[in-house]
Amino acid sequence: MARMGALKRAAQQLGISSTLRRQHGWKTASPERIRAVTDNPPDWLVEARDRRDVKRARQQRLRDRKDTAARLGIQVRAVAERDIRPEDVGDLLAALPEWLIAEQLRRHAQVEREAKDRLGRELTDALVLSVHDAWFQQLKRATSHAEVDAIDAQWAPEVQRVKAEARQMVDELSPEQLRARIDRDRDAANQAGVYRAAQLARRAFGGDSGG
Repeated sequence: MARMGALKRAAQQLGISSTLRRQHGWKTASPERIRAVTDNPPDWLVEARDRRDVKRARQQRLRDRKDTAARLGIQVRAVAERDIRPEDVGDLLAALPEWLIAEQLRRHAQVEREAKDRLGRELTDALVLSVHDAWFQQLKRATSHAEVDAIDAQWAPEVQRVKAEARQMVDELSPEQLRARIDRDRDAANQAGVYRAAQLARRAFGGDSGG
């Protein structure tokens, strides 16, 4: 265990992965060996460090672009296309050029569209869940395969209907109205679940003998 810990620390000191360390036959990692390859790094170690540095530089550029895009309120694509640097942000915000205003409007529209798409998926899930729940309740009472098939034939089209209904509401309603509808459907589903749980409890303890 101690040897594995030493090997892991050696890989960290050398700036390489444990996999690469194993590939080059490092089964021991004495301080002398680490010092030797640090003072006179072999070609494979130089190449590995170069790849690491290139990867880190690429990751840092991406972080800088994301941060710059967020500060300007535009897409990362626009930052990359115009080669905008973090130090350019202050001047751009001080005197907004037309292209930046257009990109901000485009980004704002994209954010609104993505938010509405998420609401649409939530609404679809809520409506479909309601259908599935009613479907399942009927299936529990089925007494034959023929009855199961008839119930499936009845409810399967309902799933497609509510999906179409959700798409229509996304086009017609505001985000606030969509959120209110989702909350109402979820509350109704929760209340129905609580009611069924109470009914099952009463039957289990003899409080309700009804079918």
